[in-house]
Amino acid sequence: MWCVPHPQKTDHTLVLLDTEGLGDVEKGDNQNDCWIFALAILLSSTFVYNSMGTINQQAMDQLQYPF
Repeated sequence: MWCVPHPQKTDHTLVLLDTEGLGDVEKGDNQNDCWIFALAILLSSTFVYNSMGTINQQAMDQLQYPF
């Protein structure tokens, strides 16, 4: 988590939150992934999806699982 003054809104704070990814095969705890993903979505006004390749239909389908 990184908190900085918002560059355009003087009385606001910008909070950048980086979370672990979904579906890490080494962890084996999908429920934990879902809780972290849901919390990040609920706290965010903007969501940035980072992918190690092109965003395909399979990647989009995986985003619906936590809900």
